[in-house]
Amino acid sequence: MQIQVTNPAEIDLAKIPLFCGVEEAAIGDSLSEWLHFYHDGQSIVLQGEPADSLIVILHGEVAILSSDTFLVTRRAPDVIGEQGFLASDSRRTATAVARGTVKVLRIPQTVVERLQNASHQFTRNLLHIVSRKLGDATSERAFRYRNENRLIAAFDSHLAPDVTARLLASGKDYGRPRIINGIVLFADVRGFTTTSLSLPPLVLAEQLGDYLDAMVKILLAHNAYVDKFIGDAVMGVWGFPFESEDQASKAFACGREMVVRAAEKTIGGNPVRIGIGLSAGRIFCGNIGSDLKRQFTVLGPAVNLAARCEGACKELDTSIVLPHEVFDRLGPLDQSQLRVHQHVPLRGIGDVRLYTVQNEDIVAQRQAGRTT
Repeated sequence: MQIQVTNPAEIDLAKIPLFCGVEEAAIGDSLSEWLHFYHDGQSIVLQGEPADSLIVILHGEVAILSSDTFLVTRRAPDVIGEQGFLASDSRRTATAVARGTVKVLRIPQTVVERLQNASHQFTRNLLHIVSRKLGDATSERAFRYRNENRLIAAFDSHLAPDVTARLLASGKDYGRPRIINGIVLFADVRGFTTTSLSLPPLVLAEQLGDYLDAMVKILLAHNAYVDKFIGDAVMGVWGFPFESEDQASKAFACGREMVVRAAEKTIGGNPVRIGIGLSAGRIFCGNIGSDLKRQFTVLGPAVNLAARCEGACKELDTSIVLPHEVFDRLGPLDQSQLRVHQHVPLRGIGDVRLYTVQNEDIVAQRQAGRTT
């Protein structure tokens, strides 16, 4: 919406960097024709439209957006749209939207081109403005890269680096809600509560941290997503961010290795004994919560079943328990190492057919590892 200015002389061109040192005669006497006002939310320019004018903000704030993504706020005496006069493609590269009432000078393309040809000072001023924006953009980009590197480093603690690289290369939002056909592993330390009562907190934290670090390394080596720690328990998931046909075999091999490696660790002077529960099924993966607190996690009956299977390890006198949903996905060699238990009651689930690994087989694996 254009409003004629009653007194163009009230606009002090000397205070506008774009016109600093430029002779008024070169500018002309058309200020009143260039003056525009915009209400809150009005678009001043639209991304992709022809760059038919150069815009100088005289009052107010302008939001700059690209494809509806907020980039930056511009204020008086900033210039908008200069790239259209310096690049070969004279199209707007972003959208500018008024925040509150905004007053601008909208300098027509013909005037800008005339000033570029007639006034070296105007061209220098325009280039200086572009240079300053490039410097600001470089600083902003460096800030974002630092934060992205922190986020990637944090995400690498959940996924193997090569899996993280694949996820980033895909360009997909890892936190978007999805349903996967996955495998869940739940591992817990046997007798941890009793052991923890006999140790000073710092000693307990150090020894537990050493054990958990070893377990995470094994999970990542088998391409699991390390979902969380729950005290001394750790949970891993296969199927996020990418599903694979052999994920049940990877989870089973991972569980066996965790049992062997855990026994080489000690907490309170005693070798660590763990129970592992595996399950398979459709699992929710994604961010849950609100803007105040948001967390990526996995949910579903398969998650609960893995925890219940882990709890059955003591009763069944074994270190790994899994239901038929996992058994059916294993290869013949893996299946041959398992013993079936019919009608095992699991709290909150009912009677379930479960499969266990013979502890003798795990001991043999440990001994074989020491001799190689």
